[in-house]
Amino acid sequence: MAPPPPSIEEEPQQQQHETSAVSDNNTRSSAVSKVFARLPSLPNASTSINNTSTCLGRLSNPFVDACLLDRYNAHLESNPVLTKALTAATVQGLGAALGSFLSGRNAPAANNDNTCTTAAAAGGRRRGRVDWLEVFAFALHGGLLNGPIGHYWFEWLETNGPKSKSKSMLIDQLCVQPPLLFVMFVFLDMTKAAVREVQPSCARTLSTIGPTIVSSWRFWPLAVWATFKLLKKKHYTVALNLCSIAWTVYLSKGKKQ
Repeated sequence: MAPPPPSIEEEPQQQQHETSAVSDNNTRSSAVSKVFARLPSLPNASTSINNTSTCLGRLSNPFVDACLLDRYNAHLESNPVLTKALTAATVQGLGAALGSFLSGRNAPAANNDNTCTTAAAAGGRRRGRVDWLEVFAFALHGGLLNGPIGHYWFEWLETNGPKSKSKSMLIDQLCVQPPLLFVMFVFLDMTKAAVREVQPSCARTLSTIGPTIVSSWRFWPLAVWATFKLLKKKHYTVALNLCSIAWTVYLSKGKKQ
């Protein structure tokens, strides 16, 4: 038996319910749209996925971050000298730290007779320690000399050197590396000596700075006033440098005494 047709009174109520449901859905959609409109714009999801896939796909070595390598290469293009200087400083500092640690660890301990013994006789190897002064010297050499000099030298060799890579290698190893090694050892020794002298130098300076300042007030105010009064500005530096001759003689004489 077929169900009875809806009455005339039920149809307006059903249409009213449908209209109310559509209105509620529109209100909710408008509210959600307003919320998302207030959020900051996000990058396209497909673009982010593609970039991530590109970075992951370019991983030839599982221990190397290809995206990090891309950023490093970008710095090499935008600021090559600074990037290579920081790289050389970091690498040489790490190498010096590792070398000093291993050398201290592998060196056998000495007995009371100042003779080296085996690890078994001495009770084991010495505990490895890092020579931070050597690490600082190597890092400073890498940042100030090795990185910048290497940049300009290889740029010149690539532009003006022979086309053969073997000949370029021979020129680098026979003509450039020996003087660079000489400069490196001199730089390392000078840096270590300078750092070791920091504390004694500060002590000597503190003991003499007071009398020296008082003596300078007996000489320099008159010299500077006469320079400003009698000479033009372009001659200030030359005149004060000439006055510093007498001041240097006084300091040198007083230092020897």
